[in-house]
Amino acid sequence: MVAAVIASGLSKCYHLYRRPLDRFVERLLNRAHPLRTDVWALQDLSFDVFPGQTLGIVGPNGAGKSTLLRVLSGVTVPTTGYLETTGRVSGILELGTGFHPEFSGWSNIYLNCALQGLPRKETEMLLPDILDFSGLAAVIHRPLKTFSSGMVLRLAFSIATAVDPDILVVDEALAVGDASFRDQCLDRMNDYKRRGKTIILVSHDLATVRHFCSHVLLLDDGRIVERGYPDEILDTYLKMVHKKREKPAEFTPHRQGVHWGSGEIRIERCRVHSGGEEKYRLTSGCACEVHLEFEVLKPIDGAVFGMGIYSREGAYIHGSNHFWHPQEIRLRFPDAGERGTAVCRIPRLPLLPGSYSISALCYANYDGFPQAVDHWERAEHFIIEEDLGYQHGLISMETAWDFQEREEPSVSEEESSVEEI
Repeated sequence: MVAAVIASGLSKCYHLYRRPLDRFVERLLNRAHPLRTDVWALQDLSFDVFPGQTLGIVGPNGAGKSTLLRVLSGVTVPTTGYLETTGRVSGILELGTGFHPEFSGWSNIYLNCALQGLPRKETEMLLPDILDFSGLAAVIHRPLKTFSSGMVLRLAFSIATAVDPDILVVDEALAVGDASFRDQCLDRMNDYKRRGKTIILVSHDLATVRHFCSHVLLLDDGRIVERGYPDEILDTYLKMVHKKREKPAEFTPHRQGVHWGSGEIRIERCRVHSGGEEKYRLTSGCACEVHLEFEVLKPIDGAVFGMGIYSREGAYIHGSNHFWHPQEIRLRFPDAGERGTAVCRIPRLPLLPGSYSISALCYANYDGFPQAVDHWERAEHFIIEEDLGYQHGLISMETAWDFQEREEPSVSEEESSVEEI
């Protein structure tokens, strides 16, 4: 299969000058200005993306994600390296890219489509779909500068997807839109996936990346740190982001997960119990307990323990903590060195067959603002094994089916006579 995107040794350098005149002097002398500063936004990136794949790109701010998308979209050219794309590329970069604020929304549709190489007749054929999807028909003749950022996003996404590109590039734009339009966008992107299109997505919403993307590229300081499947790459990314807040090196948890927090209390183990014993293969609807074994390293007031359950794809299913429980079970530890276990009892676990992970949490509630003491991502895993072929999704619900005969509506004599007439 031929790759939709092939990048080899891709690098991008921006030249910074003290004053505009220095740029002119450099061109005049035909050599680099001695006071020029070179900033490498991308350094030696090599990867490929095949048709039908959805590539998520994550990394801290300044990692080079947006620059990479600009290069892939053809907005800017790489300084060195090789880039090849197969088919039409359409992208949603920074809001306003490819638009003019003084033009009306209508004129900006023609402008944006022209920048993507579409002739006027083809643009006119796409207009009904663009207006219908964006929902902006009533205001489309107003100047773009009067549009809100959400309205600009609606217009940009509608144009980018209406041209039916082979490669769709999206840069964090979905975070601006409202929930309804975001779902509308995800539905269209899922349709693209089913049709074998290639999608490249930059997002800080890790749940969306974990659920939507088939592969993830992790960038830092303009370089590729790692590439692979979402679960493993996002764990690496979380470790990178929270590196300064991780536990001391001497603390080795039972499971290799991602820890961060202030560290006054450390969660040493997360265990799952069912039927009076430690068990990680469960059945749907069973009673179970989540045990968080901890040690107090420093005195702390108002510790709140909690846990979160996630599906294998990273969907957040349930979260619980004891903060709103009666005052007598609020935890106060005056002395270091104490050990204990926080137990969350679940009378009925309504999950359908699949693999799940548990995040173990300890937070301190200072003046109503929760701060992480020990946040342990993906601390433990368990499996629901029972085969429930008659139910699908994430949770098990009590359902009952019945069949009833439908009575035909009676027609009065008066209505019958009217019909005959």
